[in-house]
Amino acid sequence: MFPKNVTFFQSSLALSSVATGLLISVVTPVEAASITNTKNVIIMIGDGMGWEMARAAAIAKQIDAGATGDTLADFYTSGVGTGLSFQTLENYGLVTTYGTTIAPGNGVFSTGNSALDNSNPATGESNLRPGFTFDPTFNPGTTASGGAINPSSNAVGNLVGYDPVRGGVTPWDASYYGGPVSPGFDPEYIKYSYPDSANTATTLYTGVKSYNNAIGVDIFEEALQSTLALSAEKGKSTGIVSSVPVDHATPGAAAANVNRRNKYDDEFPNLDNILQQELRIYQPTVILGGGHPLSNGSLPSGVEPPQDFTFITASTYQELSENPTDNIYGYTFLERGPDAAATLAATAASLDPNEGDRLLGLYGARGQNGNLPVSSADGDYSTTGYNMFSLFPTGTPDWERPLLPGETDAEFIAREIDENPTLQQLTEAALDVLEDDPDGFWLMVEAGDIDWSAHDNNMDNLIGTMFDFDKTVQSVIDWIENNGGWEENLLIVTADHDHYLTLNDNFPELYRNAGGEGLTLPAPDPADAGHFWGSDPNVKYGWGSHTNRPVPVYFQGNGSEYLLNAVGTGYSAYGQPVPGIPGLVDQVHIAQTQQAALATVPEPASILGLIGFGIAGGLLTRRKSID
Repeated sequence: MFPKNVTFFQSSLALSSVATGLLISVVTPVEAASITNTKNVIIMIGDGMGWEMARAAAIAKQIDAGATGDTLADFYTSGVGTGLSFQTLENYGLVTTYGTTIAPGNGVFSTGNSALDNSNPATGESNLRPGFTFDPTFNPGTTASGGAINPSSNAVGNLVGYDPVRGGVTPWDASYYGGPVSPGFDPEYIKYSYPDSANTATTLYTGVKSYNNAIGVDIFEEALQSTLALSAEKGKSTGIVSSVPVDHATPGAAAANVNRRNKYDDEFPNLDNILQQELRIYQPTVILGGGHPLSNGSLPSGVEPPQDFTFITASTYQELSENPTDNIYGYTFLERGPDAAATLAATAASLDPNEGDRLLGLYGARGQNGNLPVSSADGDYSTTGYNMFSLFPTGTPDWERPLLPGETDAEFIAREIDENPTLQQLTEAALDVLEDDPDGFWLMVEAGDIDWSAHDNNMDNLIGTMFDFDKTVQSVIDWIENNGGWEENLLIVTADHDHYLTLNDNFPELYRNAGGEGLTLPAPDPADAGHFWGSDPNVKYGWGSHTNRPVPVYFQGNGSEYLLNAVGTGYSAYGQPVPGIPGLVDQVHIAQTQQAALATVPEPASILGLIGFGIAGGLLTRRKSID
């Protein structure tokens, strides 16, 4: 570990001994007694929240609070930064997010391919691709989806990997900001073979690398055990909360095993879909998020949007809505409606997981494809109801809300705010239910609309959704400090993947003068907007999707030492060793950290059982933070 102003992985913990590959325990019984199983594990995912997205919001929040300064250097240009709730957590680092890439025979490698030949759409029912054997060699590809060709380009390997020489050692590498360009740096590199939210979520919950589209399955489309399932196995309550549909990729990978992320729901008895597995098989104690059918309809002017059953079938919705307290799924069901936040809070307070109570809530704003209302940088929800949830729409923005006959924009916004809780309110309700389990819980909270804002290249919504996430994390921190503290809880805040955003040096000054809205559509020139998307500093809207660049992780609590010890270490993928990257951890290690925190800790006399975790590194001792 290094001082905060030097490194890109920092902590208030320091190594006291180092082993190669395994934790060699030399603790005394007194020390061993302090190593305990973690009661509650909470992972919070800012979907698409790369380092630059966090910095944009951190600077904006400080400026809104009255901070002076007109340049990036007046705030921060490296490391953890300041301004947001999760930037106050004890530990910080950078995480690689890459997935797999597989070619059909001697064809083109693709990040969306499993090792099966797609001859049968059912999960795990296709044949193995002829001659396929997993090769852990890094294969970055040449296009967004892979693109390397075998054998003409001598492409080999089934892991995308990350190359710090080509992509920069850190997201704040000077090569991205007009500074000295490092030898070998390629601004296009991080666009190649980028991961999606399905494969990264799968890795974050299971510790297994997989392909884009994979929901809780490996490259052979075999089901994996998630940390949600592991927690339930140990008698803990579980929860998933999201600002996007509850059967989208990030929540879905925690409680389903399907080969394609768009298998949202289907008619029973078909269980090869996310929602039916969530409701019938994994049955988290709490499921709260988007996906209400009213929120995803076509949007003719002046007409009430019809119900659209993209994320839930008509039969599933009918069963829940007609039987909110006595349905076949065993959930107390809530949905968007008047005074939604108060109804949710009251219902959550009345439920007891020890009596088998479970809570399911489906929400979503009209016109927003299943997502909660978007608040924008001003927090006034002025962009709610616009269709901003698709790729590259900035050239033809949607300025038409699905208004009812005679309904004004102000009335529309007021109704959507009233009928939908915020992400913070969903999370607080989930905690209210889960905290009653004396065995503890596992909870995942996702701010999925950060990702959509970045896909849309919409700085106004990006800052607004980041602010929503920031408030939600603060609520969780407050809850932890009042419920066992950091000795009983582990909090991990991270992203599933990055987006290609770069702030110009004058971003703070321009934001102070124009606000988030002024830096978005009215400012098509990067010089006037203070930022650009993609690799060309002269093109504001140059890239509308993910990158393969490492993302931040902020964490604190009981079990943090596992992730700290993993810095620079490798892992095993399909029985093959994969090298670590100096200074970085991988999403595999985040899953392993949760697994270790959830493990039953042996008695002091048998503390050597911890060797089974294979922690690379040594024991940790407290030290003062170096500022």
